[in-house]
Amino acid sequence: MRNTDFKLPFRIFAGLCLAGALALSCDKPFEMDLPLAVNSHKLTFENTSGSSHILIWADGDWTASFDRTINWGSLNKLEGSGNSDIEFSYAANYGVTRSVNLLLVKGELRDTIVLVQKGLVSGDNVSLSFKSPAITLLRNGYGVQTPISTSLRYSTDMIVPRVEFFDSDGVSQGVVIAGEAVPDTLHVIPWISNMKIESEDGLHIAYDVAENATGAPRNAVMSMVVSAADGAVYTARQSITQGTDAPALRLSETAGEFSGFPATYTIPATENNVVAYGRFITCDSSDEWIPRVSLTADGLVFTVTRNDTGAPRTGTARAVFNDGAGTTLTAEYKVTQTAYPGAVSFQEVRDMVPGTLAEDKYIEGFIVSDPASANVCQNLQTAQFAFDFDENYKTAYIESTDGQLGFRLRFATREDNVTERWSRVRVSINGLTLLRQDDPLCFTLDGLTAASIIETVTGPDEFGVPVKSKALAELTDSDIYTMVSLKDIEIMCKDGSYTNCTDGYSLKDETVNPLSGTTSPRWDTAPLLMSDKSGNVIYMLTNSLVPWRRSGITYGNGAEVVAQGSGTYRGIITAEELVRYGELGRYKIRPMTRNDIKLENPAFSKTIVEWNWNDTKTDVVPEIGSGTLDFYDATLAATPDFNSMMSHEYDKKGQAGLVPNAALLATRKWWNFSTDEGEYFDISFSTAGISGSNLVFGIVWNHGIMNNTTLDSPAHWNLLYSLDGGASFKAVPGAEMIKNRSIVWWSGTGQDACPGFKDHLRKLPAECFGKDKVILRMQVADKVTDKAPATSSATYLTNLGLEQSTLTDKATGIRLGTITVRYN
Repeated sequence: MRNTDFKLPFRIFAGLCLAGALALSCDKPFEMDLPLAVNSHKLTFENTSGSSHILIWADGDWTASFDRTINWGSLNKLEGSGNSDIEFSYAANYGVTRSVNLLLVKGELRDTIVLVQKGLVSGDNVSLSFKSPAITLLRNGYGVQTPISTSLRYSTDMIVPRVEFFDSDGVSQGVVIAGEAVPDTLHVIPWISNMKIESEDGLHIAYDVAENATGAPRNAVMSMVVSAADGAVYTARQSITQGTDAPALRLSETAGEFSGFPATYTIPATENNVVAYGRFITCDSSDEWIPRVSLTADGLVFTVTRNDTGAPRTGTARAVFNDGAGTTLTAEYKVTQTAYPGAVSFQEVRDMVPGTLAEDKYIEGFIVSDPASANVCQNLQTAQFAFDFDENYKTAYIESTDGQLGFRLRFATREDNVTERWSRVRVSINGLTLLRQDDPLCFTLDGLTAASIIETVTGPDEFGVPVKSKALAELTDSDIYTMVSLKDIEIMCKDGSYTNCTDGYSLKDETVNPLSGTTSPRWDTAPLLMSDKSGNVIYMLTNSLVPWRRSGITYGNGAEVVAQGSGTYRGIITAEELVRYGELGRYKIRPMTRNDIKLENPAFSKTIVEWNWNDTKTDVVPEIGSGTLDFYDATLAATPDFNSMMSHEYDKKGQAGLVPNAALLATRKWWNFSTDEGEYFDISFSTAGISGSNLVFGIVWNHGIMNNTTLDSPAHWNLLYSLDGGASFKAVPGAEMIKNRSIVWWSGTGQDACPGFKDHLRKLPAECFGKDKVILRMQVADKVTDKAPATSSATYLTNLGLEQSTLTDKATGIRLGTITVRYN
């Protein structure tokens, strides 16, 4: 059994054998007769805890030991005689790869086995740093504690401090390594010594500093070095300057009044060069309600608990520096804390006079918005072609604990708005501005900072927030700024994206809109029409920086589209107005995330007939069902639609969200000046054998071919219907006028021009069910049209173009993306 390596008399032969293998080896005696032998010089173990046996062959007494003290491994015995084994036990390694040398000695014979244990972390997962990149020390000869931070909490024994000294010209004078003798090559008396890692009072490097009697500053660099057993080396550095100053400690003020909320405060110091000498500093307070006091580089830091006494209270926080050699400095601060404010209901705040609130009160509720969502609110337009995209991230919504009322919260900065969604919090209203909007009635609390959230009662818990489930008809002004789950909802146009607009006019963004866009955007928010089983509608609002707005689910032939089914739609009810889209109804809804859109049931509506021109053919043949679309004397041509998805080839060619030839352009003279009435187009279909509770007509359209000479098409249209083959027509009951808006163009575009098509839905009378032929007529209602306004950066808000002009005897075009008739 002798290995071919055994050519020298005392070649050491090391080997690893698991416990089971050792037991088998005992079935017959060893036949080796070696002075000292094992069979490998390096053994590697996984990062988990465990133990292994190491077999030793020897013909006499031997000893075993580690080459240094370690806290993660042990041997079951340190000596033995003859052929035997030792058991090496090791703890789990949550740090970097580590190793230790096992020394085997028999008389004058010795050898080393390297025991390596893999680590749990490596590379970028390892963090090692000083809390401060530089530190200035006093002239005094004090001990110093400099805080450090590391992910190697369980491997601090591997952190080796070292210091390099420099002369006044920045030339290195040599290096001293902790635990090693001062090298002969050092060209300076080491004024830093006794370096070691300590964890008491926080992880830090402790070291002694000699008094600086040179009369001039002197410099060094302290380093931490971790040398992993796999060859990786991790380092961090801190510059050290020992000056000539004596200790000094003074606060910027000595007293102050604070609210009754639990909080932590920092009182700045005008003089504070002793913070590095933690062993000489003691911090305390006069009362239990000031439970924590510390001195940091920023100043005196103290924490107060909630004051539930009902009256103000006074206490003291102090830090004392005492070097034990006659120098004592005290920083004392008198803390006056007012009583914890009383609670006030959402309704009581709504009843207050708008303006600055001066009451020391708080409201309690659930944060139902998401600070990370790009779809919280419409961003503030700051110039003709500019938006403040921070507005979205400065906004939050809070609803009462019963879910009945809500407020919009507007923070001073996006950094202040950090409370996680679904958290139950208390918000101080003192100093905030109450803003009231009428018709619909809703309220905003403006001017919040992070300190306005005085307490987080419970952390994020979605299931702890009341579920408010409603039908569209049940919505009221009280629901604004609350989270509502709308029942039985589906999207009307399912063949596009959540923002069917031209992305040539939205903000260029490498994540959301990398293939087109502009640095001078015209729009930020787009609506998408949704309806319920009763034909009621609501618009979903989606911002241009929402990452999923143009990528939907894979459906049918593989095209990505919006949610196809029906179900529950959860979102924040808002009352925003979009000037580019005009009237969008009393209420709108905003999902915070894509997961809020749970339209997972089959669609409840059935299509009788639909034209959507997705086949890019210039005809009036319906894509779904059967029916007739008659434009009479109009000239028909293909025109782009705005419902492209980001994954489509059109976008890869830079088409800015447009689908070429996927909509219809119908051009004619739309006003008969002889009879002084509007022209029309008709949609005919049959409902024979069809019954239901709801019959609707949907149209997606606008006008203009994205230049300022095609804006003068009819703006106002009436919806009529006939059940007698067209012999007579009457207005659809309750159907509001349907408006047709002009589409944005590049140069001088009006503030109210639309960046795409707009969706409309109208309920048809029940008598339209069960008829052989139903004719719907879209007829121009009047001679109102749009114009190109003379806008500028100074007048863009007031010089508007929609519905500002009168039709002339000129052929103009309307653009249609979808015409559909559905029922349920």
